[in-house]
This record gives sequence, C-alpha cells and structure tokens, in this order.
Amino acid sequence: MFRRLQVSAGVWRNMCIRWGVALIAILTLFITGMILFSPLLTVRSIEVIRESPRLDIEQVQQTLAPLFGKKMLFLTPFEAEDLLRASITDLRDLRISKAFPGTLRISIVLDPLVARLAIASPEALDRSAAGSGASIDFLTSEGVYVRTSSVQDGDTFPEITLVDWGVRPQPGTVILPPQFLERMNAAEVVLLRQFGEEVRKRVAYVRAQEFHLLLGNNRFLWFDLRSPIDKQAERYRIFLKEIGPEKAKEYVDLRIEGRVVYK
Repeated sequence: MFRRLQVSAGVWRNMCIRWGVALIAILTLFITGMILFSPLLTVRSIEVIRESPRLDIEQVQQTLAPLFGKKMLFLTPFEAEDLLRASITDLRDLRISKAFPGTLRISIVLDPLVARLAIASPEALDRSAAGSGASIDFLTSEGVYVRTSSVQDGDTFPEITLVDWGVRPQPGTVILPPQFLERMNAAEVVLLRQFGEEVRKRVAYVRAQEFHLLLGNNRFLWFDLRSPIDKQAERYRIFLKEIGPEKAKEYVDLRIEGRVVYK
C-alpha cells in the first residue's frame, strides 16, 4: 500500500513538472510575441537634441520619418546615421540612444562655420549679396556651403568672395575643399607674421585653383594651390626688396616660379 502511494506521488509530481514547464514555455512565447509585435515597443517619437543652433529640427524629423513604426529592439543606430548623413552634408558628429518603450534620442553636432560667403560672377567682383533676406551664406570648416538665419554676429566672420564657379553653387554642396581653405588661411598667417600685412578681402577662384588676397594698401596678391605658400611668400619678399611696393598699383602675381608679375 505504501509503495503504491509513493508511485502515485511520483507520477503526480512528474505531471506537475511537465505542466509547469509547458506553462513557462507558453508564457515565454506569449511575452516574446508581445515584445515583438506590440505597438508599444515601436518608434513613436524622435527627440532631437540641438547641439548647433543652426540645426534644422524639421529637416531632421522629415529625414528620420521612415523610422517611425519600426521595432525598437531591431533598430540599429546605423539606420538613423545613414539617413542623416545622406541628408545633412555638414554633419560632424551624432549620438543615438533608445528610451524605451518608444522614443529615439539623437544628438547632432554640425561642422563649425569659418567664413561668410559672397557668390559673385567673374564680371562683377565688387560683391554679390551674401544671402538673401534674413538668411546669410556661410562656409563650414569642410568647405560646405550653408545658408542660415540663426547665426548671431555673422559680421565677425571673415568673408570669402567666390567666383569662377561655372554652375552656381547650391546650399549643402562642397564648394571649397578643406585644403583650399587651409592654404588660404596659411597665406594670411604668413602675410601677417612675416610682413605685418592684414588681409581685407579674399577672392577664391574654384576652377582655376587660386585665390587673391587684398591687402590694406588696396593691392591684391595672387596665390595658387600648386606651389607651396613659403615659395610664393619668398617671391613677394624678393618683389618688396628688389622692386618696391609702390610699383604695384593693382596686383602682384606670386604664382609663377622664377619671376614676379605685377601691375
């Protein structure tokens, strides 16, 4: 009799264990299904943290619109990054995080502005309005042309007049590569440190790969990107020593190796 009771208890215990395992499996499947298919765990809002004042929040929201409704668990940061980099050409850095159950948080840093931009035709070097209305044209550190109205103290930026552009540049495009801007800045530094000359105006010729710098004496110096700045500065030094600054009324061409042309 006692033996029979032990067998019955063992059978009952095994049945309970099987039912418990089955119940746990069912609950696991149910919870997994809720996680995978519940609308509560989909992207329902996107929070944009503006690290740069000129960031267009509306543009970011429109760019990321395809992410709405996607499952938070399966959404990778690369999906959002690819969309943003394709839309914002002056994007420098971004951080993407998830706030469950349904919020995507994105912090965006744009390239810094380095100069105001004036787009002029080759026939009219006096000046083309830098922007229109309340918007102002700028160049970023990566040479991207941007138009914005959210920059304060825009007049404190140096201005670059762009000519020789063929097809008129559009905002969001790279018009002056970083090496062009670096070469122009290096020439200004050399002129200030070695000759005590301050630059009043900068004119960039895109297709010709050269730039002209106007000094305080209303004389332009012509530089190009082919020969090193120190060699072009040495030609200017020879001109000042052997010819004299008073001889040049309009410009001094420092691009030609072995001689200096002036007018």
